[in-house]
Amino acid sequence: GADPDPRAGCRQDDVLVGAPLYMARQPDGQHSEVGRLYLYLRRGQWPLTRPPQTLTGTHPYGRFAAAIASLGDLDKDGYGGWGTWWVLTSPVSPDVAVGAPLGGDGGSGQVFIFRGQSEGLMPVPTQRLDSPFPGPAAFGFALRGATDLDGNGYPDLLVGAYGAAKVTVYRGQPVVVARTQLLVPDGLNPKLLACVLPGSGPGVSW
Repeated sequence: GADPDPRAGCRQDDVLVGAPLYMARQPDGQHSEVGRLYLYLRRGQWPLTRPPQTLTGTHPYGRFAAAIASLGDLDKDGYGGWGTWWVLTSPVSPDVAVGAPLGGDGGSGQVFIFRGQSEGLMPVPTQRLDSPFPGPAAFGFALRGATDLDGNGYPDLLVGAYGAAKVTVYRGQPVVVARTQLLVPDGLNPKLLACVLPGSGPGVSW
């Protein structure tokens, strides 16, 4: 069972299903094996939503959605979690990594990052990770997310590339931290519309 969420009342289980062999019909009528991801949401006491949200790959034979990993709240926007780990259990959808181990140039593999929002996942990935290994590395064959390896408060992502016998670690970190402060002088006179800058003669109106 799911533990209660102190912010939203209860936690609901969503389900992600990968179909890496899914074939989509192209404009010319032909079918192309591009892979597809299905997201079934659960809200309140209702069963899983139907029809599900779908995200479809673009690279033929790329095996999109062969691996899926919940990342928790990767960008700290409030969608995806409030603890140090996450397994697709939330009143909102977490950020998600989707592997395409045969995608990209040369078929060496790719991983796509989709941000969570109030009603599922954003339809366009916010980030694409290309394989750092040459040849058929199968980068993205295995994924592990929602784990803070360095203890900085942001979840990290592990990507397995069995063709290269390597594991790549992508560390989550803040890009911009903005802090604002408003200072109001005690002796501010709103009726005074001109002042003189120290060391200068011109008046300044504000």
